[in-house]
Amino acid sequence: MKDEKFYVKIIGIVFDPNQRKILIGKNKGDKNYSFVDGKLSYNQELNESLKKIIKDKTGYYTLNLGSIFAGVKKKEELDIYFLCEIKEGKEDLGRGVKEIKWVKANEIENLINEKLPGKLMEYIKSISG
Repeated sequence: MKDEKFYVKIIGIVFDPNQRKILIGKNKGDKNYSFVDGKLSYNQELNESLKKIIKDKTGYYTLNLGSIFAGVKKKEELDIYFLCEIKEGKEDLGRGVKEIKWVKANEIENLINEKLPGKLMEYIKSISG
């Protein structure tokens, strides 16, 4: 048990309430899009880490509105999804990021090439229409 490692992946569902769209991106070398995410490191504060990851990858400063879903996809990884809203900033692709774009809820699963958990998808559809 001592040598086992457990990772926490923090995922920002970045929402624009005016457009009612969600921000997704594609990293260099990836063929599919994904939400803005990163690993939470030991001794890091979750909220500040999430905001830094989003800022570093997209150029946007965000407000974390709270966690909306958590689940385990891989045995050693906990994924925690947070609803975030843009406060300010402008698009500025971070190192390793190829592209970001705003999409409607019904486009997400096709672009990320993944079926999201039902409750998470229901929530995203409820906020973005």
